[in-house]
Amino acid sequence: MNDIIFIYYSLKSRWLNCSLSIFLTAFGVAIALLINQFEHTFSKRLSKDGSGIDLVIGAKGSPLQLILSTIYHVDIPPGNIPFNEAKKIINHPQIEYAIPLALGDNWKGHRIVGTSLNYLEHYNSKLEEGSVWKNDFEVVVGSSVNLNLDQEFEGAHGLLEGGDFHGDRKYKVVGKIRQTGSVIDRLIITSVDSVLSIHGLDSLNENDSHLDTFKHSDKDEDNKSHHKHHHTGKSHSKHSEEINQQNHFRDKKKNNENLKDYDHDHDDHTEEHAHEHTNKPPEITAFLVTTKSPIANINLPRFVNKETSFQAANPAVEITRLTSMLGMGSKSFAILSIILILMAALSIFAGLAANLENRMGDLATLRALGYTKNRVFKIIILEGMTIVIMGLILGLLFGITIFEIINNVITPLSIIQESFNLTKNVIFIVVIVFIAGIAASLFPAIKASQISVANQLSRNI
Repeated sequence: MNDIIFIYYSLKSRWLNCSLSIFLTAFGVAIALLINQFEHTFSKRLSKDGSGIDLVIGAKGSPLQLILSTIYHVDIPPGNIPFNEAKKIINHPQIEYAIPLALGDNWKGHRIVGTSLNYLEHYNSKLEEGSVWKNDFEVVVGSSVNLNLDQEFEGAHGLLEGGDFHGDRKYKVVGKIRQTGSVIDRLIITSVDSVLSIHGLDSLNENDSHLDTFKHSDKDEDNKSHHKHHHTGKSHSKHSEEINQQNHFRDKKKNNENLKDYDHDHDDHTEEHAHEHTNKPPEITAFLVTTKSPIANINLPRFVNKETSFQAANPAVEITRLTSMLGMGSKSFAILSIILILMAALSIFAGLAANLENRMGDLATLRALGYTKNRVFKIIILEGMTIVIMGLILGLLFGITIFEIINNVITPLSIIQESFNLTKNVIFIVVIVFIAGIAASLFPAIKASQISVANQLSRNI
């Protein structure tokens, strides 16, 4: 009889026990894979989105809430801060540069973020098509936002989908950003003044002289050079505009100095034209701050939290605290998956060992027909490997399916659009489970190969 056929009928004769072993293996593998995938997604996003941001200055409240809402855009900010007071803090000599954020609206769950062009540069964003905003209510959108160039839309009040729309003003898409793999991909980005204006607040009176030009992709720059070479007859003003749109962002230090000069000019402008303002003073959500030294990351939060009405939160500290809290739940699920895998291995062992007594006569007959000890050993090992392989395949299917379902159901995960990744840990899990299955089959296989043909056949007579 062919070995494969023998194994098939052997497993079929004890299908209930085999099914239990397969499902225990599958559930253990699925849980282990889900833990691994979510930890991988979580750590990758934390690292990518928080890179280069040393502090966040915002309203008093939960520092973790401030970090999650302004860097990762998965929570509600604790409040707004007066811009005219907060801008004094960003002139601190230990701050290299600060990026303003103004939040408050969304479009189908995608947050509308009022900020400066430095925010795009910080995440190394490049335009796929179009250009950056030049006027209020012009926006650039991330790669995951389902809006097209020149399309107009109304923003909804609040940061979660379902708020009332601002029907009096519409935004217009003027640019689309190439996929970055960061939080930028799921945001709608515009000027700070756009967000302030739609909420009845005074503008910051930003103009092009205070904003850096946006860095386009290398492809765009090559196109520009080619266009320049073949169309030297274009007007000087139009040519200058193209050069301005394609240049790199200015040096960050120089930008900080410009921001300080802007603050001074804005104060003078405010004093001279205070009677013209009919709205409330400008308020923003937070500043994303990059400091000049690691020491500043310690000293500045103490200064801001004690000497001002704002708070300064350190992303590294808060994320470490968050991961430690989530780590307890992650470890619990990891322990559960290990228990299930061990139970599956024990089930394989028990099934093979218990069934061995009933198969002694059959195995003795095979030996009498010419089967060697090694061949009998191989048959029992292959039975255990078959159960483990079926459990691994089913576990992988379970894990990937559940991961995709959770990604589509939970809003923060669905807008991230993370897919299943075949990491080293996934391969490690598969290998460990496979070895556990072989180990569970080892003892029954050794015992079966050492059967005494004469004694067993004499019992059966």
